[in-house]
Amino acid sequence: MTLRTKIQIFLSALMIVFILLLNGSVYFLYQNRMSENEIDRVKSDAIQIMEALAKQDKIAADTNTKELLQAFLPANGLIRIFREDGEFLNRTTADGKFFDWPYHYTTKEEITLSKDKNGNSYVQVATPIIWNDGSVVTLQVSEALYSMDDTLSTLQFVLFVASFFMLIPAIIAGIVLARYITIPIKKLTNEMKNNPKNGRWEKLTNLHSTKDELGEMQLSYNKMIDRIYENIEKQERFVSDASHELKTPLSVITSYTELLQRRGKDRPELWEEATNAILSEAERMKQLTEQMLLLAKNQEQENIRFELVDISSIIRSIIRSLSVAYDREITLYTDQVNTEISADKQKIYQAIYILVDNACKYSDSDIHLQVKEGPTELTISVKDFGEGLSKEDQQHIFDRFYRVDKARSRKSGGTGLGLAICHSIIQAHGGTITIESELNEGSTFTIHLPK
Repeated sequence: MTLRTKIQIFLSALMIVFILLLNGSVYFLYQNRMSENEIDRVKSDAIQIMEALAKQDKIAADTNTKELLQAFLPANGLIRIFREDGEFLNRTTADGKFFDWPYHYTTKEEITLSKDKNGNSYVQVATPIIWNDGSVVTLQVSEALYSMDDTLSTLQFVLFVASFFMLIPAIIAGIVLARYITIPIKKLTNEMKNNPKNGRWEKLTNLHSTKDELGEMQLSYNKMIDRIYENIEKQERFVSDASHELKTPLSVITSYTELLQRRGKDRPELWEEATNAILSEAERMKQLTEQMLLLAKNQEQENIRFELVDISSIIRSIIRSLSVAYDREITLYTDQVNTEISADKQKIYQAIYILVDNACKYSDSDIHLQVKEGPTELTISVKDFGEGLSKEDQQHIFDRFYRVDKARSRKSGGTGLGLAICHSIIQAHGGTITIESELNEGSTFTIHLPK
């Protein structure tokens, strides 16, 4: 079922329910009002009859009761006076069929609105009166409500016709509204289906003029295309950089292998030089591929296993390891703050290790680490006193394979992926990493982790 059909059905059903509720309310309110009026009228007639009978007792006892009741007899009704044992003292009617209406003795006023076997409405008002002999009898005044039934039948017909003519514009409005909503969506869907065109993703050009949900959908789609292009460019750059990085060790391995093939048998001393070089470059390739796989895994949120970890304990473990390896003074400042947060212990260890290891590699001075606790985050700063970074280098320092001094980086075994891995780990934890650096004054990398 299409969206247009669903909208039409929904609006039509909604209007039908609304019209039925509205007309039903009108009908039942009018019916109750008319019923109350008819009951009040018959009740008033009963009171008048009761008063006339009372005056008869006092003024003209010899007046014919039957004639008095005949004077008050409704055109389509019945008047009955009867004792407790059911004996009729008097009953008057213009049509004998009304004698079929029920009756019973009562000592209090009773009002009944009923329907006879033909479905005609009638009202009965029964009230106790004192008869001439002092006994208590029941006066019952009944009247058929033909006029009310006719009026309600007419009202039913009018409401039915009105409902029919109200439903037609509602259905037309539903069709128009459905077309108004679905036509832009259909155009948008067609443009989406045509993507990519000739292998290229295209943005939507016929944007919705109004600032509504459809316009937001189109803008969101165009932003998605921008993100697709951004990811494609990053992927292409990554593949290009990875190919470039792998090209050098492969060239070295190939060169030494060819050298061994040509002269290895004649010059045995080349074996040690060639095998050492091949092993070194193979190890470099292994490290590079492992870091690329690690970088890809760190970008996936589902690979993060959160637990409660003590950052100070992690940092002290890193300091013990690297201070011995680099024979360097590494100092931690914590100010006795609470350094426990929810994080992946292994990955946070790796991120901090990368920053401290880089500080040791590219600086000959002491390294300072500081942990600060804020209201919503924990900050970890790694400060070195090395050569520092230029403004341009700071903008690209977290890019994959970016190296400030390629010759020095290659000599120290760097691949240009360390800071990119660190950046991806911190991002996966919902944090950020910033850098402050001045040339010849050193650099400070700061990790911001949410608590």
